[in-house]
Amino acid sequence: MAAGIRAVLEVADLIDVVIEVRDARVPRATAVAGLHPRLKRKPTIVLLNRADLADASATRGWVESLKSEGLDAFATTATHAGTLRAARAALLARPRKRAVLRAAVVGAPNTGKSSVINALGRRKRTVVADRAGVTRHAGWSKLEAGVELLDTPGLLPPRVESAQAAWQLSLCGSLPETAFDVEEAVDEFARWLARNRPRFAARADLDAFAQAHGMRRRGGELDRRNAARRFVADFRAGDLFRLTFESPGSGRDSSRPD
Repeated sequence: MAAGIRAVLEVADLIDVVIEVRDARVPRATAVAGLHPRLKRKPTIVLLNRADLADASATRGWVESLKSEGLDAFATTATHAGTLRAARAALLARPRKRAVLRAAVVGAPNTGKSSVINALGRRKRTVVADRAGVTRHAGWSKLEAGVELLDTPGLLPPRVESAQAAWQLSLCGSLPETAFDVEEAVDEFARWLARNRPRFAARADLDAFAQAHGMRRRGGELDRRNAARRFVADFRAGDLFRLTFESPGSGRDSSRPD
């Protein structure tokens, strides 16, 4: 994570605007642009990415809240370039102090920064994968004549603010698998659903999930660990339900599975 900060600070004076890519399911926990000390006061465009996996009404609330703070904010799904049109137009409309407009694309790991760059440029330039830590070095790419984008390594605070934020980031893919116990993360999710949306809690019951998918160890014991891995993969792919963990303003949880 420190490498991400150093990479940006080395070229901070060249950066005119920041494009902050957040995960629309955890917009507060993935708000990391402020961790770059010399970027705090630069104009910022916020993209609530992976909006196709989040609750649509919650995402609209987040966009409205961010706009009320004076930020350009957009709901995007970087794998569908059309959702980036408005953000691209907002970037190109930024006032220029020099011949080349340079934007740093920053965000937590696995929020889709490289996919955003590819979509903004309307062709594949950077390597993407559905796991944290794929981008390891900062690198410039040309968007079009007179506009350049800086792809940066993923960034998180040195300490995640709470255990709840940690397992939520884990489920969404912003923490590497080595940083959490997959069974514990799913069990915490089931307990959270039971408190916030009881009717959906059964979907995160690992024993029931393992049984439904015929996942057993030799001897007939349920294979909870592989079931947890399968559950997390299904959740990240949007195969279970759409959900937003955080609501704007109050800091309270919000979940509205479809």
